[in-house]
Amino acid sequence: MKFSAFKNQKGFSLVELMIVVGIIGILATLALPRFKQFQAKAKMGEAKNILSHIYTLQQTYSLDNNTFVQITQNMGAAPGSLTGNENCQDATIPAGAQAIGFRLDPCLPNAPVPRYGYSVQTATAAAFIASAVTGNMEFNRVCPGNNTHHYAINEGNVIWGGTGGAPASLPATPQEPNVGAVCGK
Repeated sequence: MKFSAFKNQKGFSLVELMIVVGIIGILATLALPRFKQFQAKAKMGEAKNILSHIYTLQQTYSLDNNTFVQITQNMGAAPGSLTGNENCQDATIPAGAQAIGFRLDPCLPNAPVPRYGYSVQTATAAAFIASAVTGNMEFNRVCPGNNTHHYAINEGNVIWGGTGGAPASLPATPQEPNVGAVCGK
């Protein structure tokens, strides 16, 4: 067998290929946490969008009826399930949500969306606070394995959030939750 025929062939050596594979591995290791944070931030947009919709519906209802409406039952993501949703099918939509015309689409049984449970626990003639709350730990659809976090909006269209369950009042300095703080893993 002639080995001289292989001398003129062009290509990459095994060492060169291994160096490229190592560089790709390092870049993937550095990029994965940033990608997960970017993904979580995009999922958090769902809460702000739907809360803004609830704000508009509450303001419209208030103009006609001089009061805001409570939605005391959780609508959307069931707190203890990764795929269970509650009170969002036509037959189970709470009366308060029906009164203002609020519904979640899509909101099917055994579906991963919506990622938050929505409610309006505090509502009077002059004020309301609507909230979006994730599940806890393995039931957190936004940041799996992390603690519960929430977003809230009030009658003044102020959106804020933080860790833990639904807030009872507007904090002194409202801030949106930091993705790194709520999705620490």
